[in-house]
Amino acid sequence: MRWGILLWGRELHVAPRYDVPSDDTVGQEVEGLRAECEWQSEKSRFHRRLWWFVHTFLGLPSAVLAGISGATGLSSESARVPAAVLALISAGLGAAIAFLKPEARERKARAYRNAFLVLETEARFALTQAISSGEHVTLSAYRNLLERRRMIVAGQADELLNLAATGGVTRQNGIDH
Repeated sequence: MRWGILLWGRELHVAPRYDVPSDDTVGQEVEGLRAECEWQSEKSRFHRRLWWFVHTFLGLPSAVLAGISGATGLSSESARVPAAVLALISAGLGAAIAFLKPEARERKARAYRNAFLVLETEARFALTQAISSGEHVTLSAYRNLLERRRMIVAGQADELLNLAATGGVTRQNGIDH
């Protein structure tokens, strides 16, 4: 079954739910965590795009207006007032960029997206392994996934990504290989 979410005019594909047995309570919780991670990664993707848009559409006019105001002010004495107005607008846009810090917010959204994608992959792995072996998802695997989710929520997304890059996430997930 395919369903989508409309975001900026684009339908997003969301992966189907895993068929977790009804008696596997932990597996159902892991499936819920997987779905939450999928949603959070898409939300972070939206935020990353939003802050890129803000940064681009405040920064580009600011730079262009600064250049135009400088050239206008130097061209003649009568053009100094329009040049000053352009310079003020440019300064206002620059101040908005400094206040909002869209570049830092974009980086943070990218880190959150990547961290939630890592966590979603680990949840998928736990579910796939349990379903393919006919066993239930272990409680220790679920605890480790929740600990990683706590790390993301606490702002430690970079540490989780470092664990994933070094292979520490898979070795420590409590799932028998």
